[in-house]
Amino acid sequence: MVTLTNVGTTYDAIAASKALGVALYDFTGVTQVVFLVRYNKIGTGTLSWQLWNETNGTEIGVVTDAVAGDNKRQEATFNVALTGVKEIRIRAKSTVANDDPVFYAGAVLLVPP
Repeated sequence: MVTLTNVGTTYDAIAASKALGVALYDFTGVTQVVFLVRYNKIGTGTLSWQLWNETNGTEIGVVTDAVAGDNKRQEATFNVALTGVKEIRIRAKSTVANDDPVFYAGAVLLVPP
């Protein structure tokens, strides 16, 4: 669990946002990625959770939440065209810089064709 005090309006605006989980995945033969994130939305802004390809510096996908705060679960599936091993991590931001979401956990499922 990580409290993202004053999460910021850009990804990685605070150090805690850089520590939301990192893993190495082999994307060879993978066509889709399922991204799951669990959190407590604290604040009034639109909260975004991004699945980030650190290796290539590109976004795999993002889920957003503009609904009033509470414990949440967001899941989305994204098509990918990646090969080889990539370092993947989760990042957060809000449209209101001083929002304080609490990150509980994130998960990634690689889906072959």
